Amino acid sequence: MSDPDDFPDDDPVTDQFVEEFERHRDAIYDRLCDYMEEVDINEGYVAPLLADAMIRMRMTAYGLGVENPSVAGLKLDLDRLSKELGEFLREAKKGAEEFIGHVKELRAAADAELDAEEENGREENPE
Repeated sequence: MSDPDDFPDDDPVTDQFVEEFERHRDAIYDRLCDYMEEVDINEGYVAPLLADAMIRMRMTAYGLGVENPSVAGLKLDLDRLSKELGEFLREAKKGAEEFIGHVKELRAAADAELDAEEENGREENPE
């Protein structure tokens, strides 16, 4: 997960690429969340599905994108994918502290909202 701060600020082509990447990433994430809610599945179940889909898409892209696909070429491309994923994971680990802090804030806000709703429910329907 590339951070826009990793790229030079004065390169309009890079800036455009980062903006487009983030726009597509966010749109796919939103659609995926809608689907997950629609069929009632959680993130832990979806993550392996997405990993499988990613690998199959990369394999298809290789098979359709080169003039003469080969087993050896596909394996090399999957090795490149593995390295790319390693880079994404390293970036995710660098942002782990910030991510967990954000998750804790969201959970605390959700808990506070739930507590407030429960309190309002008790006030409206005293037993």
